[in-house]
Formats: sequence, C-alpha cells, structure tokens
Amino acid sequence: MTDKNIVIGILVTAMLALAACGSANSAGKTETAAEAKTETVVEMPNPWHETTDLEEAEKATGIDFEPPMENSLPEGYEFVTYRYTEDILEADYQRGEEQLTIRVSTTLSGLELSGDYSEYSKQWEENFKGLVVQCNGDGTLSNLTYADLENIHFAVECNLGEEGKGLSEEELKSLFMGMQAVPLEAK
Repeated sequence: MTDKNIVIGILVTAMLALAACGSANSAGKTETAAEAKTETVVEMPNPWHETTDLEEAEKATGIDFEPPMENSLPEGYEFVTYRYTEDILEADYQRGEEQLTIRVSTTLSGLELSGDYSEYSKQWEENFKGLVVQCNGDGTLSNLTYADLENIHFAVECNLGEEGKGLSEEELKSLFMGMQAVPLEAK
C-alpha cells in the first residue's frame, strides 16, 4: 500500500469516527451538534402593560388616579402613555428628549417604587401644603421625588440620573397639587 492510500484511509476512518460520536445529555441520550444548537430559550414575560386608556390601568391596579391637569404639568410636557403592572400605575410624559414619569402604588413606596438607585449629590425635603416630599437631585432641581401617604405612594421621576435636568420646587408643587390618587376600595 502506498503512503497516499494509508493517509486517505486514516482520514476516512477519523471522519467516520467523528460522525458517529454524539454528546451525552443528562438523561443518557446522545444528540448531535446540530440538535444541540436548536435549543429554545424561554424568556420571562414582561409584567408591564401599556395603554392610553386610564380606566384600563386603574382597573388592573386597583388605583383611582387623577393625573395632573395640563396646567399642572411643567411647560412643554405632553402625555405619552400609561403603563401598569400588578400594583403600580405609571403615567409617562415627554418634552423633546426629556422624560417625566409619575408612578402611583398602594403597596410600594419611596425608592422601591421609583426603582431608581442613582447616587444624587443632594437629598432634601419640601413641604407642599402639609404634603412632605423627599427630593433627590442637585439641591435645586429634583430628578427623583417621592411622597408616602397612609394608603397611597407617589414617585415623580424626571430625567433620572441627570442632575441639573430635573424639576424645580414650583414645578413639583404644581404637579403634586394637581393630581390625586386613592385605592379603588377606598372610594
């Protein structure tokens, strides 16, 4: 036999051996590389729902929410959508690239409701006709403001993490005084 035939024989034998090999899974079943690549990845469903129908969001969350009247919103912000999950109702507004989000809940409060754990240079309180709100931002403009009442909690988020692009004391006062929320069962 020639050297060429020996090399071809070794290559054919190696290829047949590789083709016959499979990988064993935990059940002892073998699968080929092609079968292993077709696994299906299952993702968790998004718990948030989006709507422009306030009644739908209220019914799903159990919160009767009166969003800020147009003259209570900071100038130039326009309504985009409502979002909701089991116990959070959210109203989203936009002015160009700037975003304003109002979240209301009967169960979550403070930072937990906002979901914003950014580090802000200043934290302070404001009192709006007896309603004490916690502000986070640069000391003048608040990016994250929240108020916890007995049975309802608010978080107002404006350009999160971008100090110097938040809401002023007057804008916050107008927002908080221009909206209302109560649990539906309290109605």
